[in-house]
Amino acid sequence: MGCVPSMHLTCKPSSPPEGSGKEVGTSDCCSPSNGAQMGPRMSHEMGKSVDPGLTATGHHARSCDADRGCHSGALKPPEEEEEDEGDPGRDCQPLIEESTVCAAQGLPNGEHLFLGPMRIQRQTMTILLVFPTRDSQCEAFEKASSNGRYRYDVVRSAENAVQSYLEYHHEVIIIDIRVRKGFDALELCSHIRATHNSDHTVIVALRQQSNGEQPSMLTLLQAGFNRQFAENLDASSCLDELQCLEYGEVSSQARLKAARAFVTAVDNCGDAVEIAAEDRGIQYVNPTFEKLFGCDGKEVIGKKFEDLSRIEKIKPDVIESINTTIQNGKHWDGVCQIRRQSGEILAHKYRVYPVLGQSGKICHTVAIRSTIAEQPVTTEHPYAVNNASSPVGEPGAVRRSRKESVAKLPPMTLEAPITKVINMLVSLQESSSSPAAESLDKILEVLRSSELYAPYVSKQVRDDKMTSELVGGLMTVDEDLLHHRRMSVAKRTSYSSDKPLYNRTQSQATALKINSPEVQTLLDNEMNWDFDIIQLERLTHKRPLVHLAMQTFRRFDVAEFLGVEETVLCAWLHMIESNYHASNPYHNSTHAADVMHATAYFLGCDRIKNIFVESDQVASLIAAVVHDLDHPGKTNSFLVNSNADLAVLYNDLAVLECHHVSTAYRLTLKDPTVNIFKNLARDDYRSLRQQVVDMVLATEMTKHFEHLNRFVSVINQSPDDASDNGFDLTDSEGSDRLSTIENQTLIKRMLIKCADVSNPARPLNLCVEWAKRIAEEYCHQTDAEKAQSLPVVMPAFDSKACNIPRTQTTFIDFFINDMFEAWTKFCSLPDMSYRLKDNYLYWKRQEEDVIAKQISENNARISTEEAIEERR
Repeated sequence: MGCVPSMHLTCKPSSPPEGSGKEVGTSDCCSPSNGAQMGPRMSHEMGKSVDPGLTATGHHARSCDADRGCHSGALKPPEEEEEDEGDPGRDCQPLIEESTVCAAQGLPNGEHLFLGPMRIQRQTMTILLVFPTRDSQCEAFEKASSNGRYRYDVVRSAENAVQSYLEYHHEVIIIDIRVRKGFDALELCSHIRATHNSDHTVIVALRQQSNGEQPSMLTLLQAGFNRQFAENLDASSCLDELQCLEYGEVSSQARLKAARAFVTAVDNCGDAVEIAAEDRGIQYVNPTFEKLFGCDGKEVIGKKFEDLSRIEKIKPDVIESINTTIQNGKHWDGVCQIRRQSGEILAHKYRVYPVLGQSGKICHTVAIRSTIAEQPVTTEHPYAVNNASSPVGEPGAVRRSRKESVAKLPPMTLEAPITKVINMLVSLQESSSSPAAESLDKILEVLRSSELYAPYVSKQVRDDKMTSELVGGLMTVDEDLLHHRRMSVAKRTSYSSDKPLYNRTQSQATALKINSPEVQTLLDNEMNWDFDIIQLERLTHKRPLVHLAMQTFRRFDVAEFLGVEETVLCAWLHMIESNYHASNPYHNSTHAADVMHATAYFLGCDRIKNIFVESDQVASLIAAVVHDLDHPGKTNSFLVNSNADLAVLYNDLAVLECHHVSTAYRLTLKDPTVNIFKNLARDDYRSLRQQVVDMVLATEMTKHFEHLNRFVSVINQSPDDASDNGFDLTDSEGSDRLSTIENQTLIKRMLIKCADVSNPARPLNLCVEWAKRIAEEYCHQTDAEKAQSLPVVMPAFDSKACNIPRTQTTFIDFFINDMFEAWTKFCSLPDMSYRLKDNYLYWKRQEEDVIAKQISENNARISTEEAIEERR
């Protein structure tokens, strides 16, 4: 609308001085120009030469004294307004045609509102009158508002009504719903209700007195009206209505607005708060509750107290004690334990209070939980400390005080779970006997170490030369777990990233040609664990990744999820496979295809399918494809020892893993023809990238035992009511726990780790082939280390005397057995576990044969030497 600015005037509640010659409303303070604001919420029509001291009928304005409201402005009578429909200036209406500010000093009785102990300051009620036409009814409400000393505004159009409400947020809105041409009162009410915080505004529908056609009360309620008022031209009756609103619904809404302060306080409270209804159904939990339980509040809302008590590991007799105490109108106080979704058990102080409603009947219960570290522990047993004798509002029994321990960690704004555990143990230690305190000292010493999940290498392992060499070579650390090595100063070596990475999509076809019958027949078996990746390598001339990945990606609808054509996905796979080193015996595109196949197989397990969503599946497949991209055929230890550029770039930390995933994204994002992420929304891309990066970094062997121990302790830790396989997916509670982001991350890490080293669990022919290839690659590294005078990190892999069966049994014993036992149990894959054991026995027999052969050769050598010596 083309409206001119509103003019704001100030009306003082005092009569003009005698002899001033000015009417009220024509004083100097009421004569601004150019629409300058002179006072709060007082407006005047612009562009018309009208004496502001005159009303629309030509009479002087009502006197603005202390007992009556003040009125200012020139308004046309209805009959003149109808005649001006063709006036081009008619659209230029002010935002508020008429506004009044009364000088009330609070309400007449000066009362305050109370919400419990909270005192609420009562303000002068504000009213918005929405009348398309100024008539006698409008004037009656204006007069009533003035007599009641309320602040009120008058508007004529729906647009101005909404704008005025958004600016001043009136407490009461009276809308004329009598039939008016071109004015939809129901739609206006709906628009107002759609604005922010409009639920505290009382909206009244002014209807006709006659019994003619009028909207039903239900229609008005559905539109957002609170009540209706039959037209009544008596200003006293209108004032009665306004006062009823003020002392009724407006006061109630004021209390509700004030209640938001309590909600804010509870939301930001350091204790966990839970509010339940009369039937003990949970209605509210605060953010601290969510952190304490490790769950989303939406998962708890609607559950019964009894359901929650099972999670909290509360004994039945304690539950009965709580219910009895609450029913007697008293509060219950004690110490309980909860089991978080992560499986962690936490002790906490637990207090339950009844809230009494009408006739002393309990309408709600409020439960407050705080950690033991913050609250003194009671002298009773750890599941219940009942202060049932204390009625509501009275303090509980006296607790046994404790001295502060210097061993406690200082409180922090962001406190880690381990900090809470240490403080809880320190508190427990202070009240324990000497033997128990000494044991807790040892526990605290372990917990204060920096690597809780890092492996402890036993003396037996350190004494095993083959195991110690294998662990030292695969797990790059600043100080070896087993012994120190003297680092020789070597010439800095360049690997992978120093050589130009190439994108071969320019020379590759952007779509797959039709597979040969032999290839397609082989790919038809892609879903089976016995799939022969070595045969696919031969049939595709060492290009198995593109063929197998396209087959698998179609099965998981990867192109559809990413929103790209299959030609783009195919071009991306060509580019990725081109940047794997075909010269590597092991870390080549065939290995990437093999890991992707294992990943897809694991994704097809029922348990994984029930946990993962589509984005998890796509992230897992992409991570498997790129997890060893541009691998130089050397280990992290070699790169660090040789001061290679990659080691310097990544500060010797997860060198290759960082390089693999960084290279994949760098090559993908720089070329739109292979950018499979180009159509993803920003948040979706960031989430997918985070998952891919985390999974690739999880393949780094230094963190192997940390990931494994976390998985075993959290995922495969069977609750009391779970099955032998860990969490029972037939139980919605167990399924929900597995679906948390934290647990999904652990599962994805273990999935790609098992896929990466799944060769010992493959069919025997594939298992043997991969063992030969990794031994060959490691032997090449040993030769390079000797040639460059570098420390030989895995002497067992000597091209002249490598005992492959021994390396395999050692690797399976130390790295594979425990991990696959946990994983196959979790995924319910017993056949894979049996295959691993069979292969291990094969390697054991081969190892014994090698040893027997070595003994035989050694005996033959000794016999020969003895024979020669005898002849001499």
